[in-house]
Amino acid sequence: MTARYIEIKNAIKEEILNHTYPVGEKIPSERELAVSYGVTRVTLQKAMHLLEQEGFIERIHGKGMFVTRVMEDNVYMLNNGAGDSIQGFSREFAQQAKISSRLITLQHEFADADTARQLECANGQPVHFIRRVRCIDNTPVLVEDSWINQLVIPTIPAALLAQGSLYEYIERVTGKKIKFYNSVIESDLFDDELAALLDIRPGLPMLKVSGVTKLEDGTAFNYSCSYNRADKFKIKNNWVGK
Repeated sequence: MTARYIEIKNAIKEEILNHTYPVGEKIPSERELAVSYGVTRVTLQKAMHLLEQEGFIERIHGKGMFVTRVMEDNVYMLNNGAGDSIQGFSREFAQQAKISSRLITLQHEFADADTARQLECANGQPVHFIRRVRCIDNTPVLVEDSWINQLVIPTIPAALLAQGSLYEYIERVTGKKIKFYNSVIESDLFDDELAALLDIRPGLPMLKVSGVTKLEDGTAFNYSCSYNRADKFKIKNNWVGK
């Protein structure tokens, strides 16, 4: 059964897509929408938070909520930066679509100089190397490579990587939140190997995102590179001036 706030989010999203709320228009307040949908303010706020994450609306302090743009229905936002904990791919997009993964590689390696620098550990430190194809609504949309420090996470079940959230598992194992993520986003083109994994033709545009994820105590545990289909993802950055 779909949660009520997701139903509301989808209903308002549809009104944006069919131009009931045109780009740039102020939409009704949370109080008005809560009354209209017959829900609590908290439930309505969850729906609006998702719309903001997906890039359909923006909040302007003291003025209200406005439609930012009418986006394609199958395009997703990278780099949302919302919330006080890093969610990871599975949890971030689970409320928007069906998320699944195909495990390509899970093996033990020793960190080379670059990986060790990213993970802030010694050269030769044992790491898990993971390659997965990530899917949204059964469509392959990105290839993700991860190098995870085995001192922090000694074991990773292969079944988890295909069926569950790796970051949720890590938080459960460590008892700490995943708190920090610093990334670099570059444009590139898909080579033969990556294109074959996504069932697309080589040479199509890619958004390459590389970054380091840390626990709330500052421990770096994951260095990752994801190779994202540029026709499926856009970049979102938030900046607030003083």
